[in-house]
Amino acid sequence: MKKEFPFGSVLDSRTDPEQVTRREQIFGYFVGPCLVYSVYNAVAGHYLTQFYTDVLGLAGAFLTMMPLLSKLFSGAVSILIGRLIDRTRTRHGKARPWILLSGFLIALCGILLYTVPAQSFQAKLIWVVVSYNLFFSLAFSTYSLGHSLMVPLSTRDAKKRDSLAMLTSTGTSMLPGMISTIVMPVLVRTIGVGPAAQSRWLTVMGCISIVAIPAALVEFWFTRERVAAQESTGQPQAVSFRKQVGACFHDKYWIMVVVFTAVLHLCNGLTTSSMLYYCNWVLGNSVDSGAAKQLLVNVVGQGPMGFGIALLWPLVRKYGKRRVTIAGFSVASLGSLGVLLAGDRLPLVLAALFVKSVGSLPTYVMAALLAEALDHIELKNGFRADGFSASVASITQTTIMGLSQTVLLLGITLFGYISPVATEQSIVQPEAVRAFFSTCFAGFPLVGYAVCAGIMVFYDIGEKVSETAP
Repeated sequence: MKKEFPFGSVLDSRTDPEQVTRREQIFGYFVGPCLVYSVYNAVAGHYLTQFYTDVLGLAGAFLTMMPLLSKLFSGAVSILIGRLIDRTRTRHGKARPWILLSGFLIALCGILLYTVPAQSFQAKLIWVVVSYNLFFSLAFSTYSLGHSLMVPLSTRDAKKRDSLAMLTSTGTSMLPGMISTIVMPVLVRTIGVGPAAQSRWLTVMGCISIVAIPAALVEFWFTRERVAAQESTGQPQAVSFRKQVGACFHDKYWIMVVVFTAVLHLCNGLTTSSMLYYCNWVLGNSVDSGAAKQLLVNVVGQGPMGFGIALLWPLVRKYGKRRVTIAGFSVASLGSLGVLLAGDRLPLVLAALFVKSVGSLPTYVMAALLAEALDHIELKNGFRADGFSASVASITQTTIMGLSQTVLLLGITLFGYISPVATEQSIVQPEAVRAFFSTCFAGFPLVGYAVCAGIMVFYDIGEKVSETAP
């Protein structure tokens, strides 16, 4: 039985019940996700590690392992929320209500991340663990689970889904990355580092966190679950967790998508987590000098991702996602190699980053891969595995982010990273530290893009699903 949602018509979808419209594409799959991920990248994705190391002065084995170990709890929460999504029956759909809820959770938990008490070291550690898990395991997992299902549940039209996948990938990757890494270095220079700067970090990050509420509301308003609506007319029973797991792990395409997504998230996680350290200490020698270089790295390295989507769409329509991804990721791997070989020579680094950015354009079709895999499972088994697949997608994203932070913090601890006490302090980091930051920023992507291109060689699902789609 469908349940009524509080506030009635105020929360009704602003979209066409039958077909995807331009307004839905722009606001539901671009503007809303872009704002949510901008909050995420600024509050947790890029600068939380710097807050822990350069403001709170935390380090050591605890901080190194905490992000990864916390994902065990995150995985359990994601599976629970995935089951709740499967059992949710409202006139607003099953996934969209969770997106709306997540906006308030992200805002609250984002503030808690930076409200670390200035008391004993043990009190700080307890607060860091609790607030970290609340943000990543509860708040962001709730959003990630709901958002990951919007493209698969939006329509059965494969071409429309490809278009929505590219839009939402642009909104969740390129633009939030540019916004947070262009604006935030300027803010960091203003609010400073060291223990005295903590209150300023709380003020800035708290204001940014609150933006998640209207951002989630925009995505909620301008999306619609048409596939779920079609299912509900037949009064379906919730598919058991065991059946969904069995169907997914017996589908080779679903497994390929999961591995592909995990490798790509690891590349992106290590690149984004290490970027400010790479700019500060490989291309520069202080926080101040690194800020200007971050701006250049993002404008040149991310610029092609903006105009490139206009190039990607006709290529995908003509040659298909698989061929375009194989070719593009091969180029991205070569671009990453160029960054490694360029060392600290900024012009060469920027040129190689441009090549890497052009090659990584097929990242934008990643959301469509999950939709195709879910359609293939439905085709083979007669039911969808949305809840379990959303749980796996969320676990993959949050676990890989934790792994990338753990790898970065492990290197910082092992190789002798020197924390600055002021933004203008000039430091020559040990050569091992500089090499480690370069490896995180470009070495892992060099291998990762090559692996993803190899996976796509065997990914021939597109033609099969298209031939049998209604």
